Amino acid sequence: MNLETERLFMRPIRPWDADALHRLHCDQLVVASTMEGIPPTREMSDARLSLYLHEWETYGYGFWMVYERQDGGDLRFVGRSGLRRFDDNAIETGTCLFGTRCGQGIGPESSKPVIEFAFATQPIDRLVSFVRPTNIRSLRTRTRLGFSCLGPVVVDGTNYHLFELRRPPQ
Repeated sequence: MNLETERLFMRPIRPWDADALHRLHCDQLVVASTMEGIPPTREMSDARLSLYLHEWETYGYGFWMVYERQDGGDLRFVGRSGLRRFDDNAIETGTCLFGTRCGQGIGPESSKPVIEFAFATQPIDRLVSFVRPTNIRSLRTRTRLGFSCLGPVVVDGTNYHLFELRRPPQ
């Protein structure tokens, strides 16, 4: 299931994406904002890829590789955006971009079709998102996308702000 916007092409993560994902996971901004400042080993990055693939196989959703359309029809890999199972009533949504591509609207633009996909295909009441307090761009993006901040939470010893987006009325 591919997703597209005018500027972006998004496709489900596949096993052959290991090198690209490892480069993304080792990006300086990604490491600072999501990895506690410690770059992952290749084995750690591959374990994340296995988790992402498992989610697609098990639940029918997961992360998409995000590509920005270039002049001449080429695509440039800029990050990942997608969904992870949270619990029986909610799915987590998140986006991770190379630092050089942040601040250009790609995060919100890639999140919108992911959110639409989740509510159109999954029997859930809400989406959740965990954002570190220092990740100012992501905090603003979640609010702009309609998420409500439920407050601070600690998950596996890490501080986050928990955001929630309720299913729109039909």
